[in-house]
Amino acid sequence: MTLTTICAPVALAVRSIAPFCDEVRAAFGGTGDIALDLSAVEDPDLSVIQLVEAARRQAARDGAVLTLAHPATGPLAALLDRAGFADLSPTDTQFWFHGAA
Repeated sequence: MTLTTICAPVALAVRSIAPFCDEVRAAFGGTGDIALDLSAVEDPDLSVIQLVEAARRQAARDGAVLTLAHPATGPLAALLDRAGFADLSPTDTQFWFHGAA
């Protein structure tokens, strides 16, 4: 099985998310696992979380494996906290923080 890693740009927010969304959508047409690398994103907004959560649901429907290449830290972790993701399920904690929130 192959792994497709999709690297997000530094500037990823609602005004710039369309190309990244297209890359994620295209990855679902492949046959391997998908990893999203959000580690370079400097000032994410809720559209980033929305895209990732939508991709998680699509992966579950397709029987695909979707992961984050790196646990959420810095701006992404702060956004998750501001967005009310403080009380995560064990599955969500594993996905977003690789098990260590």
